[in-house]
Amino acid sequence: MADSGRVDVLIAGGGPAGTAAAFRARELGMSVLVVDYDDLMKRIRDYAKDKLILPSFGGGDRMCFPVGGELVACLHFDPIDKDDMCARWKALYDEHDVPTEVGAELTALEPLEGGGYRATLWNHRTRDSAACEARHVVLALGRGVPRRFDIPGNTDGIAYRLAEPERYVGEPACVIGGGTSAAEAVIAISEAKSTARDPTSVYWSYRGDKMPRISKALADAFFAAYVGNGNVRYFRRSEPVAIFTGDDREEYLAIRIDRRRMEDRPGESVLLEFPKERCIACIGEDIPEALLNSFGVHMVTGGVKSRKRMMVNRCLETCQPNLYLVGDLLSQAYFVTEDFEADPAGLEEVKHRGNIKSALRDGVLVAQVIRQRLDGKKDIDVSVEEAELEAASTGRLASAVPAGAPVESAGPPEESLEPGREAGADTESGQGILIRILPTGVHEDEYQLPENGVTTIGREGCDLLFPEDSTLSDRHGSVSHGEDGYFIRDDGSATGVFLQAQPADKLEVGDRDLVRIGRQFLLLSTDSEEPTMIHYDRSGREVGRHALGRKPLVLGRGEADVVLDSEDATLSRRHLAVSVEDTRILIKDLKSVNGTFLKIRSARQLEHGDRLRLGRQTLIFGERAGGALDEGMATSAAGARPIKPTGAAEPAQSGPGDSNVPTATFKASGQTVPVADGQTVCEAAEAGGVAITAECHSGICGSDPVRVLAGGDNAGEISDQERETLEEICELEPGPCRLACMMRIKGAVEVEIVER
Repeated sequence: MADSGRVDVLIAGGGPAGTAAAFRARELGMSVLVVDYDDLMKRIRDYAKDKLILPSFGGGDRMCFPVGGELVACLHFDPIDKDDMCARWKALYDEHDVPTEVGAELTALEPLEGGGYRATLWNHRTRDSAACEARHVVLALGRGVPRRFDIPGNTDGIAYRLAEPERYVGEPACVIGGGTSAAEAVIAISEAKSTARDPTSVYWSYRGDKMPRISKALADAFFAAYVGNGNVRYFRRSEPVAIFTGDDREEYLAIRIDRRRMEDRPGESVLLEFPKERCIACIGEDIPEALLNSFGVHMVTGGVKSRKRMMVNRCLETCQPNLYLVGDLLSQAYFVTEDFEADPAGLEEVKHRGNIKSALRDGVLVAQVIRQRLDGKKDIDVSVEEAELEAASTGRLASAVPAGAPVESAGPPEESLEPGREAGADTESGQGILIRILPTGVHEDEYQLPENGVTTIGREGCDLLFPEDSTLSDRHGSVSHGEDGYFIRDDGSATGVFLQAQPADKLEVGDRDLVRIGRQFLLLSTDSEEPTMIHYDRSGREVGRHALGRKPLVLGRGEADVVLDSEDATLSRRHLAVSVEDTRILIKDLKSVNGTFLKIRSARQLEHGDRLRLGRQTLIFGERAGGALDEGMATSAAGARPIKPTGAAEPAQSGPGDSNVPTATFKASGQTVPVADGQTVCEAAEAGGVAITAECHSGICGSDPVRVLAGGDNAGEISDQERETLEEICELEPGPCRLACMMRIKGAVEVEIVER
């Protein structure tokens, strides 16, 4: 392998992170070289056969693909077979002439005067070394590098994976290790030798006392090689001991296969000697600490939990200038700092998801940082533009504010309050907290809010930092505390601070208020005689205007008075109701799947259980009284939902049963289903196979009204929420009509599904 000259970017590792870095670097006009000791996309290649790679794997359902140029866009994917992904991405390297050295391993880095590095590369295929000078080096090594022998001598030249079995024909070969990959290598070399009529053997060395356990998938093949070919020799309790130079000045690996101790005599060892090029070490991988240490990069133990982590700055640059870490080297968390001499105990820990989207983002970010560095910029922009996720697969809300919609910075808490909130109203004395909720609903972190103080939230220089969230402004919003309680405000952010409407409550809105539902935006205007909702799509284009009257106006994806976008799967069919009462304009979330969000324009008092959205962060506000949250708050934080009983429904009967046994008969189909204790009529219908439309199972959206035809005395009491929904949303009389998702019964009833 000849010396590779000087490049702008040397990337060690050809997985998703390294590939994204290389592709973005090429798009930005930089010279690049990708080296990998094994193969491009080796980790994906080694997944189980027929494995489907999902964009949502590892929590990626709530993450976006990074935006670059056309080449980076080719890395965005729908669910895809792992072999198809490898083939597609490898083809992109060839189609766009992205230089690679497959089989080349980075073994050393030497800083150069004036910046950059001289890298030493060992090529496992050509069995030689070369050097490459690079202005910047990106380490995308994945979760590990080949585990090294802790033995004397130079181990360079020993293979760590079988590439070509024919290479081992003609001389004895040695496979070291007791796992599946070692067994596969032994079988393949045995077959190659047999086919070539090579009389030499393949030797299998492993530390165990017994023959390695062969998987069922390989058992027949190994038996055929061992018995049929007769060229496999295995040595248990054997081990490599040293690399030495022979009389021919070639280097050999010595394998100890026997060791004896005898009284009054020195110990004796029996060694087998193999040329290094004839040896394969299938001994697994390690986190490359030793390699990183040789580069001057060390893991540190720090943070509030005293964990051992990698340490980088916000550009993902290590303590060594122009040397970066990306991808799984940072998983599952890393420390971020601008002062590498700081006390590790005070370092900030940043979570890093070990998935492909996260790796792609790392690669794009680092390539963009390097471009800015090469251009001589001092103030480095570390933001990464993100592609809009497809709603059908993610359900994620768009974060952009439409063009033409107002973006206003909030005033201080004492200026004015949002409509419907009065200072000091319903304020209880207690310690304020913010709970961070993951997209899966998991309670992730809890932050205590100081009394009589201000807590800032953003990407940089704030009390609550989320540096990985590129949709946040540096200082995005803040929570302040005073005599009247806690207040949230927008500190002039680019994407806004949003308050989620509670489904059980009506929320008052005012002129120029912006409401986000699904990927649609609604702007309230009172400029005309009648209040109007102006509808914008996710790109900021005005779609329509809808006058508001006394009758509630239901908006959604279908089965609504106004269908905003029938293709927007992040919308519920009946998502939001808007009504005018006296001079007040009220919105009510109809228990939508993805929620209704009001953009805060001025300081707004927080109430226990309020859910906030800042960028991609979801935070729940609570007040801790007596040192603990109330049960309702804990449930809200966990995102808990009732679990429908399973196995309770018996086969449907032909008609109503005993009036003392809870059953529901549906007139149109004649089906009767049992209703277990605690079940609603809706849940029993679904368990019994009755076709019924039910958006939410909680009696607020109004999508599943039924008319009670018989057995009304067996129906439970109607709640205020159910009554209000029937009257205002369904325009049906409560009592004779009920909501199946709220109706619980104590005997037999007959109902008719009301068509909507």
